[in-house]
Amino acid sequence: MLVPDALVLDGRFRVLGPLGSGGMGEVYLGEQVSLGRKVAIKVLHHDLHAQPGMAERFKREARLLSAVEHPSVVRIVDFGESGDAACLVMEFVEGQSLYDALVQGPLAAPRALALLHQLAEGLAAIHEKGIIHRDLKPENVFISPSVRGEQARLLDFGIARLVEPDANSALSQIGVVLGTPEYLSPEQALGAKVDTRSDLYSFGVLAYRVLSGRLPFDGPSPRHFLSQHASSAPLPLERAAPQLSRYVGLLSLVMRLLDKDPAKRLQTANELADALGMAHAALVAFTPSQGTPIVHAGMTPSGGMAAYGPPGVLRGEPSGTAAFGVTPPQPGPGSGTAAFGVTEPVAAPSGTVPPVQSRTGTAVFGTAARVTGSMGAVTGGAAVAKPQNVTVMLTDIQGFTERMSRQTHEENARMLDTHDRLLLPLLREHDGKLVQKRGDALLAVFRAPSSSLRCGMAMQLALWRHNQTLPPEQQLHVRVCLHAGEVLVTSDSVLGEPMEVVKAVEHVAAADEVTFTEAVNMVRNRAEAAAEPCGTIPLPGREEQVQLYRVVRAAEGPPFAEALGARDSASKRSPLEALGALGPKVRAGLGVLRSRLGPKVVTGVEVLRQRPRVLGGAVAALVLLTAGIAWWVHASDPLVQARGLLEDGQPAEALQLLNGPPVQKGAPATRLRAAVKHAQGSHDEEHNLLLGLDKEDRADVEPRLLDGLAEDFGDGEQDRSIRRALEALPRDTVRSHFQSLTRGEPSPKQWGALRYLESVQDTEGLELVKLYTASLDSPDCGVRTKAASRLSALGNPSALPALTRVAEAAREKPPAGTRPCNPQPFTRAIEELKKKTQAP
Repeated sequence: MLVPDALVLDGRFRVLGPLGSGGMGEVYLGEQVSLGRKVAIKVLHHDLHAQPGMAERFKREARLLSAVEHPSVVRIVDFGESGDAACLVMEFVEGQSLYDALVQGPLAAPRALALLHQLAEGLAAIHEKGIIHRDLKPENVFISPSVRGEQARLLDFGIARLVEPDANSALSQIGVVLGTPEYLSPEQALGAKVDTRSDLYSFGVLAYRVLSGRLPFDGPSPRHFLSQHASSAPLPLERAAPQLSRYVGLLSLVMRLLDKDPAKRLQTANELADALGMAHAALVAFTPSQGTPIVHAGMTPSGGMAAYGPPGVLRGEPSGTAAFGVTPPQPGPGSGTAAFGVTEPVAAPSGTVPPVQSRTGTAVFGTAARVTGSMGAVTGGAAVAKPQNVTVMLTDIQGFTERMSRQTHEENARMLDTHDRLLLPLLREHDGKLVQKRGDALLAVFRAPSSSLRCGMAMQLALWRHNQTLPPEQQLHVRVCLHAGEVLVTSDSVLGEPMEVVKAVEHVAAADEVTFTEAVNMVRNRAEAAAEPCGTIPLPGREEQVQLYRVVRAAEGPPFAEALGARDSASKRSPLEALGALGPKVRAGLGVLRSRLGPKVVTGVEVLRQRPRVLGGAVAALVLLTAGIAWWVHASDPLVQARGLLEDGQPAEALQLLNGPPVQKGAPATRLRAAVKHAQGSHDEEHNLLLGLDKEDRADVEPRLLDGLAEDFGDGEQDRSIRRALEALPRDTVRSHFQSLTRGEPSPKQWGALRYLESVQDTEGLELVKLYTASLDSPDCGVRTKAASRLSALGNPSALPALTRVAEAAREKPPAGTRPCNPQPFTRAIEELKKKTQAP
């Protein structure tokens, strides 16, 4: 027992008073003397600490705990022994315990899912450090306020492990309580060996209580709870919480976590976080009103994400004209499976379209708690998000994992840089929007299926040309998979069943091909490329089969070059020549126009006004003629041509075109000039051009410019011009893009984004130790040296293995053609870090 004003851990912390006690120790409110900030001091029970070997185990485990940095996990500040007591000093969290929040009954579903999603991410963070919590319960969860709303915080993680003997230890477990009976997994109840899946069971019990207000078993005594967890079936959640009956996917997820067999549960906390993140995003898109989802202003009456493309497409009917926006209302029942919602009528205001079926999705590529971009934002449980009818593209490198394991870090970095250099410009060129890049995988969406097909063919053609100069072991072979449907597109993910379908396509698609589904085939422009069937896949969650196709490759030589070349050559013809080449029906329609109208040239409006009975081919020819003119004008635009030159690595030629007659003016030209100046290394001019934009024009800055600014900052953190340029841009835009860059592979832009966010103290949600550890694999010696110095300053012992590896590599002879790194900075960083983390 500690008394008020007592000093512990060599006087670094002062005890202010008791907060509570538990099975393993007492908790006190304390103060960090040097900073005057509040902390929580947990003191292990004396009889436990007195067990043989416990002091050493305490130090070892406490070091592991201190390595966890996550907003959903309470941070360990310090640890050590004070007299005969083992002390663990934690961040003091103000707020309300989840236990107290449940006193009034279950939490509303949107709030519950938001908090559970945060906890699952925190659980994943501690599992990644090899830590099993073993005591998940509402008392060990705090809900604290934050700038983004409520934040769930996980307490007491892994402490139970401190009192569990090693496998080869003679310590007795008699009398030691490992966990709380109401939340124990069957493995814990039986005294069997446990792994991280035990925490997933306990999380299921916690989620059950949060959603229903009660436990899945009645107990009432600890002995009864142990027996029921080991052998009894839990009360189905839909009976404990009838108000959730329409959320069949959510009910199924919780009950799956409660399976007695660990192999039948979700296998990782990351899987759980993904599932809950998607469930929350889908739920908040349909705000409950008296138990029934309603349609928000700006949403389609269909209310959500189509299960498998627009209903009309599946029936072979017109699917509407949604172009990267909202699909027009589709009357009639919906199709597909409800994942985290149930198929049921949507309440529609009187006088509007009839109710239709609401659908929610089942897959997510990454997670996002916030839906942004063209759809607006989902905040506070209310939604203004719009579903979008798009074509989803998913690509990956064949054999990527095996190749990463056998190549050096430098080879891996070069491979990914080459991959990005070849493919990312093609996405932009074909009006694709990159949603997420994860290692070798690209996730993108397109307004039109034909654009996605052209992009896929262009990617395979570029890769083929690249591979011609390389030996087989260095070639890149990529799968390109496409599917069309209605989804929610967030800042870094795609939500909806189409995402699950395209991932299923990826599992069977062959490398070097462009593989797509029937949904794409039915609405694509078939004149652009021939395709052939290539098998089927089952629709996820159903027995229905999906037909797959692939674009027909050339028998020999460059694949798809003929189709892409025909399109390129058409762009160089006059509109009338291009029109005449489009087929006999179009030429016949043009003949009707000539015979009816004579040689006089009139506008399209005049044609329809003067000859209202012009039919069929004439109207089609007029439409195609207009499209041809627009196409030709677009291709002749100096900005379009300059952008193409820049992407082809010809910045000088691009600048010459921008400065030639007529001189290009306006915000788009200025932003393009800035990108050119960056490519030429004229960074002061680049920054001045951006600073010269109006506030409104700065808001439309392209990702390419933000990438360049990140690289600039990484090269010169003290350069005032780069700081001014970044500060002039919308803060949320910079923060969102830079955070996404930090999650990428080590590169100049990834490093610059990380350094800038830390320099402006905007690192919430960033795992700094993990990110700087990743930067140790940068091919740039200067970056590795700075990362080592920063890791030393952060004082986290989990960085020691990576620092040691880099130091040893620096002492070795570098590969031919590479510059050696000085090992001394790494050695110094290791020594300083060891001093900081040395137990008192």
